[in-house]
Amino acid sequence: MAAAFDPGEQHTRFIDWAKSNGVDINGIAPARFSGRGIGIVAARDIKKGDRLVHVRNTSLIHGALPSIKDLKLPENVTIHGKLAASLALWYSGEQPHDYHLWQKVWPTQEDFRSTMPLYYPKQLQDFLPHAATQLLTKQRSNLERDWSDLRSHIPSVSKHLFTYTWLIVNTRTFYWDYPDLQNSHPRLPKQRAKLTADDCYCMCPFTDYFNHSDTGCDPQHDAKGYSVTADREYKAGDEVFVTYGPHTNDFLLVEYGFILDKNKHDSIPLDHLLLPLLDSEQVAALKEDGFYGNYTLSSTSSPNDSPEDSPPALPICYRTQAVLRLLVLDTRRYSVFISGDDNGERDQDRTAKYLVSLLTKYSRQIMDILEEVEQLEVKDGDGEDDRVSQYQDVLVKRWKQIRDIVNKAVEALEL
Repeated sequence: MAAAFDPGEQHTRFIDWAKSNGVDINGIAPARFSGRGIGIVAARDIKKGDRLVHVRNTSLIHGALPSIKDLKLPENVTIHGKLAASLALWYSGEQPHDYHLWQKVWPTQEDFRSTMPLYYPKQLQDFLPHAATQLLTKQRSNLERDWSDLRSHIPSVSKHLFTYTWLIVNTRTFYWDYPDLQNSHPRLPKQRAKLTADDCYCMCPFTDYFNHSDTGCDPQHDAKGYSVTADREYKAGDEVFVTYGPHTNDFLLVEYGFILDKNKHDSIPLDHLLLPLLDSEQVAALKEDGFYGNYTLSSTSSPNDSPEDSPPALPICYRTQAVLRLLVLDTRRYSVFISGDDNGERDQDRTAKYLVSLLTKYSRQIMDILEEVEQLEVKDGDGEDDRVSQYQDVLVKRWKQIRDIVNKAVEALEL
């Protein structure tokens, strides 16, 4: 159990503010953990099923709030962008608000600079794993789009501040589909039938203190607000986690700035290994059948998308088994497999040997990458060499995790 310390007076003041602003807190408290920042601990023994926190719906920050609607930001701007713009205007004092005490307990801009790959020097960004690189490219594109759409509407806000509040939204929002509003309510961001997950962001004062684990409490919402209920028993002093979802470590790194030591949901993509091996006819066949791309190698041997009568579970998804059959076998054997007429057990040894060969080569590449990252000499633009060293440590740790996933898969496939 990690040692927990008093987080400081500003957090005490925020808790008082939260309790007077629609947040019920029961048996838990914020605490500071050495080397890990702020999280939540059990202030007393807790039973499974105890409600730990409830944030009233009127205390949530989301795109349907009148104070955000009143800013009259362009309709084409994403909810993410609108929330970031609103926070930036509040943060800079351009708009009146009552969230000063909450803002004081947010991660600082330096916290983000120290952890988020968005701020890595390009030399190190070039060594991010494939999945993380794709996620970072999308994240940067989304940020630039929102800034481009909003910059003329918030002239007092610098891009530096907007990036900070955009990351606050990115790392501290929950899913909210406006259950307290009627289908035809004028404050809905869109007609309810047209709402997507990207329209359903909200911020929950206090609930955003919880850190993530691959197993933890599952926050739930209804028309009355957001609640967190204990998933198990906790002893006083235990850290209490929530789960943000079944995310890989590459996703957690890019979106939140950390990776888990152990993550049952971890996996790595194989597209960069398999797609270059396909000819044009094979690509066309896979696209027609809906099996092109999204091939994954899991950290476990329990893929969840295989038919019931498939051969023993492997650390590869069903899509990967399909593309391997197209690469190794004739098209007829591939066709009977994806049609479900053959569970594939007859061909599993051949496809497994083919994949083992690819993964063995990839494992050697990973060892070369690890050596390069460890020996790389990079200077931070701000002269913060300690920060760069932290970046390198995270990259090395992540590549070692990927190496372990690959090597364990080779062992499993060779059985």
